[in-house]
Amino acid sequence: MTFSTSVEATDPFTLFAIGRGPDGADPEMTQRLGARLTDHRGVIEVPALTVLFDDIGGLPFFFADTGASSMQSRLSMSMLHRPAVDEVLSARADLRMMDPAYGTTSVTITGERGRTLCVGTARNVRVGRAVTDGDLEIPLPEAVDGGLVLPRPDSSLSGGEVVTGIMRGELPIGPIAEALGASIVRVDDSLSMTYATAPWMANIMGTMHGGVIAAMLAQSCSLAAQQQVRAGGDYQVIDFTCEFLRSPAVDGRSVRVEAAPVKLGRRLSIVDARMYDGDQLLGRATADARFDL
Repeated sequence: MTFSTSVEATDPFTLFAIGRGPDGADPEMTQRLGARLTDHRGVIEVPALTVLFDDIGGLPFFFADTGASSMQSRLSMSMLHRPAVDEVLSARADLRMMDPAYGTTSVTITGERGRTLCVGTARNVRVGRAVTDGDLEIPLPEAVDGGLVLPRPDSSLSGGEVVTGIMRGELPIGPIAEALGASIVRVDDSLSMTYATAPWMANIMGTMHGGVIAAMLAQSCSLAAQQQVRAGGDYQVIDFTCEFLRSPAVDGRSVRVEAAPVKLGRRLSIVDARMYDGDQLLGRATADARFDL
């Protein structure tokens, strides 16, 4: 069961509808949300914001020394309120501490009318990689989404039944998961997913953009949380931390994410996820999901 979007992905900024203005001491970025970034319940969750968070989180450190390339090694995001499906977001970041090799930035993402939606930190590191595209001015895409917002799954289904239905193709996996090339391949006490890499996922160094890696890990954590929901219940991922260990190639190969609950509670549960290329560990993440909704 597939749902097409009106956006042809050529890079992470196009798919996630992110705009970046001229460089400066106080960088700001914007994101135009839309149905293409919703999940299997028709809502905006953490995976929709990871590219914005990752990119703005790296800009202040990059601008501190534009002669050396940099990337993120860790993201920590905290959310409480969900943005509306069609909301336009603004993101700002401040460099809190740095030395020549490492830096830490604080990130704030706000919605319309200045409502704070996401806060957190990004750990930056200098790397010796050459860039393939140094353009740092990306206009905000036009509002041409027009995609389908899915209804919530049947409230009589448990979360496990929803995830199993997605794996069998009886229920939609959701537009953002489709855009990420996601498939559920195993459901038991844990969850196994694969993601098909594609050239549009690349960063300016030619490997997978950290925000796309984070989106895949967060999407797997989200569906692993869905697996634990009672019939008639709901959940929200409110805290998400990921570490980037190796950058996947974007040559069409599949990467695998294994996600499993660490602690299950009535109000708050914790899920861990690991991304692999074969046996090679690429990244790992931890997410807290609330169930008191």
